[in-house]
Formats: sequence, structure tokens, C-alpha cells
Amino acid sequence: MTIYLHVTTRHQRQGINTFGLSITSGMHKVLVPKHSGAHRVACLSLYRALLQQCRSSNKTPWLDETGSLVRRNFRKYKVLQSPSQTVNALKAGYEALDLIHSSRTNPLDRNRITHMISHAKIKRDKYAQLQKQSQPVAPPPVPLTPRAARKAESIRFQNETSRRHPDAKSVLDRPRPLGEKKRHIPVLVNARGLPFLRFKKPQPRNVSSVIRTKLANRWDWIQRRDGLKVDLLFAQDEEAWDRMTGTKDSGAWPEDIQIAIEDVKTKINQFDMKTKDLAQKMWKVVQAEKALAKAEEKAEEKAKQPEQ
Repeated sequence: MTIYLHVTTRHQRQGINTFGLSITSGMHKVLVPKHSGAHRVACLSLYRALLQQCRSSNKTPWLDETGSLVRRNFRKYKVLQSPSQTVNALKAGYEALDLIHSSRTNPLDRNRITHMISHAKIKRDKYAQLQKQSQPVAPPPVPLTPRAARKAESIRFQNETSRRHPDAKSVLDRPRPLGEKKRHIPVLVNARGLPFLRFKKPQPRNVSSVIRTKLANRWDWIQRRDGLKVDLLFAQDEEAWDRMTGTKDSGAWPEDIQIAIEDVKTKINQFDMKTKDLAQKMWKVVQAEKALAKAEEKAEEKAKQPEQ
């Protein structure tokens, strides 16, 4: 069974395509309107004709808002799949085209368009107000538990300290005058052989990142050194075999590996020496902070004593 729908208006003689839609059922394929090339051509022709008629001028100021109204309704009804709804929408579009065309000479049609635009605007504002009123009110935030609050504060602190402050001074540039503040004596901490000064908890994220990076580099050097030592044993065996067979000069196989081992050892020793020197400097900072804290405490006690 095949159903044919056809919409015809007087705008056919103006070059506007009409709408033809065929729907087949039974054993035949069902043609969806929006997938039909003829349907798309008809709709685009109507759309362009409406926008062309909606161009306002000094003589037609009532057409200022008709263009946006046409675009909004075409976006609204472009997903229609029902044949009857599609036909009704196209009929309404052709009637609107006739009305806009006649409004240039007919005052009654002009007033009708003005009334329709104002009614659509009132309806749109009313719908927006209803949507605004129907939005659910956000519930008040649930107070965090002490554990969750501590976790949130820790996350915030870690994010803030992920990078070193550009104006931050070296930890070795101490002790510093604190004025009326209470002096906190730093603690020298050993993190797997790497020293650092801890002033208070929690530990800044950038400090943890520096410690992990330095320890990872040292561990990579150690693994490389151990691997090269194993390679050196194989090289010595190859050298012994060459001496037995007389195929190669002695001293060639282990030489490059031994140089690489010494290079890695030098890096590890230099790292350890720098670490030792840093630990000594940090310990001097701790001692200086302790001495200054004691001096400040004595000065404070002396200031509190009444004058005799």
C-alpha cells in the first residue's frame, strides 16, 4: 500500500518547490520524511522564501522579529517524522509566507503579524519564567565530617604547594628575623639517606617531588652499576676466550664497560658527597635556630619581668 501526500500553494509559480511525500507499508520500505531528498528540497525552499520575505525595511518595521521566529520554529520542527504533522507544519509555513507577502499592502495582515509576534514573545517569556520556577532548589551543603574536612584540607594544600613559589628563599638562608611571631625550630629528617628540613606538617608537595626525583636518579645509577658489573663478567670471559684462541688482542672487551662503571660510580659518589655537605649545612641551620630561639625566649622573659 502506498500513500501520497501533496501540498500545493500559489507560490509554485514563484519558483518555490512543493512538498511531496510517499509512505509505503506492508512489504515495502517506509520512507522517513527527513531522509527524503524531495522533502529536504521543499523545506529548504520554503525556509529561504520565508527568510527572504522577512527582510525588514523602513517601510516594513513589523518584520524585525519574524526572521528569528521562523528560524526558531524550523529548528523546533525539523525532527518531525509523522506524515500528518509534517503536512500541517508545511501548510502553516506556506500560509505564513502568504501572510507576510500580503502584509506589505494589507494593514489587517500587518496587525495580525504584530499580534502573533507579541503573543509568541509573551508565551516565550512565560515559559522561561515557569522553567526558572520549576528548577529544583539545591539542598544546603552537608557539613563535612572531621576526617573528610582534614582530607579536603590536605588535598587543597597539596595542590597549592605543587610548585615552588617564585619568591621562595633557600632553606639554608636561615635563621631569619621573625618579629613578634614564635620561632619554629626545623627538624632534620633523613629520607632514605637524603636530608631535608621539616618545619611543620603537612609536607609541601614540591618538596616530596624533589625527594622522590633525587632518590629515583640515585637508584637508577645503582641499578646501572650492578648491571654493568654483570656485563663485565661476560666481557672478561670473552676476553679469556680470545686469549685462548688468539683471535683478538687482550684488554679490548672489558675496557669500555669498566669505563662506564667508573662513570656511574663517580656520579653516585658526587651525589653522596653533595648530600653529606647538604646535611651538614642543614644541621648548622638547626643549631642556629635553636640558639636564636633560646635567646629570643630569654629576651621575652626579661621583658615580662617588672622593673625594680
